[in-house]
Amino acid sequence: MKLPPEMLRLFNGERFCTLATSSANRPHAFLMVFTFLSQENLLILSSRSESRKVKQIEENNEVALLFYNPGKSDEPPISCTLYGTASILPNSNDTYYREIHCNHHPDKKSFIKGENISIITVKFRHAFISDAKDNVKSWTAEDSCTQEP
Repeated sequence: MKLPPEMLRLFNGERFCTLATSSANRPHAFLMVFTFLSQENLLILSSRSESRKVKQIEENNEVALLFYNPGKSDEPPISCTLYGTASILPNSNDTYYREIHCNHHPDKKSFIKGENISIITVKFRHAFISDAKDNVKSWTAEDSCTQEP
């Protein structure tokens, strides 16, 4: 899957995103640290197992994430709203992703390691990328996959 350069800039340059969940018509948003696993085009998040976000993902695994970069002198501001499917990994199967996430955020270990911390992965399907001039570009995972001959 080929990602647009703006998405890669956000995934590789930012540490935080906003995760939006919804269950029983009750939306909620959370500030999260994330890790982008480029080999799998996957995002890794973590949360207390008894948190509202985990409970809402268990009820409805469709999520949205918002990424933002204010820009620098040589880079314009960009934002990306990404839509995907979240999975809460069983504790017996999360060591690989937990270690990658912890290595990416060594200062956030208390939010990543522990018996009551769940690892959440997000496979993304669709995104809207916007720049400071309100130019919006749509990206879809299916459209970016390489077709076999």
